[in-house]
Amino acid sequence: MSTIREGEKASEKPLLTLIETSIANGVPAVSLAATSVLPADKDTPLAKAIAMVKAAGYRIDRPNASKIPRPKKRVGPTFIAEFADGTTTRMTVFTTLKKLDWDRGERLSQAAWEARWRARERKQQRSYWIVAPVPPAIVSARFEQDGVVLARRPAAGGVS
Repeated sequence: MSTIREGEKASEKPLLTLIETSIANGVPAVSLAATSVLPADKDTPLAKAIAMVKAAGYRIDRPNASKIPRPKKRVGPTFIAEFADGTTTRMTVFTTLKKLDWDRGERLSQAAWEARWRARERKQQRSYWIVAPVPPAIVSARFEQDGVVLARRPAAGGVS
């Protein structure tokens, strides 16, 4: 038998005890999310425990869903950097739309430039360990999302 641990509610004890003993006896456990409806077979120990807990006045149901809708395929804004050598990189950046993280976008773009440089060197079948040179200066940069420019850093003077 389990005891009520710190931070647990007393209403969780009977159901948790039943689940723990069911697992110890080798009976397959049923997830707590599935306990909002009684199992089809009302003679199972789980169904009896759920009925007893409900009769005692405790609610057994799923937790409320988040009130903030979160799309599953959410992509952050894209940082587009143009380097002095003519290379352009496009990197999605994990940042808010209100406070754009320019430093993160620059670092990711510089890492992409170095990765492309290494790939060109490997394609030429150089067998030595490759250390990329310092990337050229970023001439212009901007954040876009869905084709709309959110913010831009002008080409005058460069970014970095």
